[in-house]
Amino acid sequence: PSEEQTTRLLPTHQNLTESATQPQSQQSKQMAQTSPHGQGLTAHSLAKCIPETDIAPLLSSVLFGNTKADQIVRAAQDVLAKFGGKVPESISSLKEITGIGPKLAEILSIVNR
Repeated sequence: PSEEQTTRLLPTHQNLTESATQPQSQQSKQMAQTSPHGQGLTAHSLAKCIPETDIAPLLSSVLFGNTKADQIVRAAQDVLAKFGGKVPESISSLKEITGIGPKLAEILSIVNR
């Protein structure tokens, strides 16, 4: 597309992006505010959660939300047990956490710096 077409498309693209991400950010805020243990989103608070009742309802729009809720709790428990509650930065350590493979470990190692 020409520069003019790109300029006209950009606001529409931004609106779509904002509306697509808005429910997730609202969901994240809701999850942090309604943590069953009043600590927000930490490895400690997530490790204590009951996946089916505390996390799965917040993931109802996500495919396989119940499975992902269970994996989140198991990953938080791994972070507590293996790393004292602090998410590791190295790729090899990240891969030791339940549900984290090479690709996600690489992304997290960059984001977690």
